[in-house]
Amino acid sequence: MKLASFRKRGKTWQYIIELGRDPVTGKRKQLTKGGFRTKKLAEDAARKIEQEIADGTFIEESDITFNDFVPIWLEYYSKYVKQSTINTRMIAINTLNKYIKSAKLRKISKLIYVKLLHDLHDRGSAKNTILNIHSTASLIFKYAHEEKRIIKNNPTENVDLRFLDREKGKSVDETKILSDDEKFLEKEELAVFLNIAKERQKDYPQDYIIFLVLAYTGLRRGELSVLKWSDIDLENHTLSINKTFSYGETHRGNDVVLSPPKTIESNRIIDIDEFVVEQLKIHKAWQNEFKMKNRKNYNDLGFIFINTNLYKGYPIVPNLIYEHFKSILNEMDYEINLSPHSLRHTHASLCIEAGIPLRDIAERLGQSDTRTLEKIYAHTTKGQREKVSSKFNKLMEKVRLETPF
Repeated sequence: MKLASFRKRGKTWQYIIELGRDPVTGKRKQLTKGGFRTKKLAEDAARKIEQEIADGTFIEESDITFNDFVPIWLEYYSKYVKQSTINTRMIAINTLNKYIKSAKLRKISKLIYVKLLHDLHDRGSAKNTILNIHSTASLIFKYAHEEKRIIKNNPTENVDLRFLDREKGKSVDETKILSDDEKFLEKEELAVFLNIAKERQKDYPQDYIIFLVLAYTGLRRGELSVLKWSDIDLENHTLSINKTFSYGETHRGNDVVLSPPKTIESNRIIDIDEFVVEQLKIHKAWQNEFKMKNRKNYNDLGFIFINTNLYKGYPIVPNLIYEHFKSILNEMDYEINLSPHSLRHTHASLCIEAGIPLRDIAERLGQSDTRTLEKIYAHTTKGQREKVSSKFNKLMEKVRLETPF
């Protein structure tokens, strides 16, 4: 059966291909395309479409925008993942919306998409942030291309991401690239991380408060493990760090040695804010309930973060904190290999972003060597400087439109 017809409109030709009737509405469906200089060119183009229809490879592209398609994808995706994963994806989607919110899916080419990623990189976005954005975009466009069949090409396929390993505009600062053990969570990623920890409270009631305190104070795991209620002044909002965790000879949970802090500088008193204080009070209420339920075999040694298994009441072991940290990162689909120590660097980066001098941050962290802080400073402030530059440029664009110069 002949599918295509042709007609001349002005100086150009167009084809009209019959696609049958819509199975839902029953309305007649046609594919029309014009702008061909000759009838022969229109016929050749139509034959290709007809062959695709015969082969079953034809895709009728939609005019749906990225923003309108995202809820369709989320409805599908949410059936297979946890809410915490959705939260992580939404951070990436919010960033993508800044670039392609109103763009039609079919018109987002690989060139446009790659330029988006490059712009994020040039503005100082962290490598893992961009990887998460790319991963999210890939899932969305793959669903549109392979499952919904509303776009012919997936612009996220086979994208060369080697540029993420390139440091931008650096010469003297090239030695200040963060190593794997110096990397940290961005503040948006930290919010998702803590949200997941909070969602897990039924199974792991101490996760949220442990990671909250680590992120909000910059403590080392060993320092946090052996904190006692006597080390915290809830009224004056201060925390005293004067010991660290060590195992005894048996390496059992009830064979713990309270060793002196790592360095002289590590012995310190720091301020904690009202939010942390309130969360610690909530944790203390939970601990009191746990004591009552386990009063026959609970060892009340005054520790804040406790072993809840065989050696109830003894301090929680740092290795358990490590395991739970990794478990939450897995729920986030986080691709960089971090350890709980990265929360210490996360705290440092947020202090830097808040404008706190390095010497004060070093004192709060109990560090004498500021080399790592200087690297984090270079990383954090670079992104801030580029945001300032971008905002200034947008402001001046308006002026240039009104008064060109």
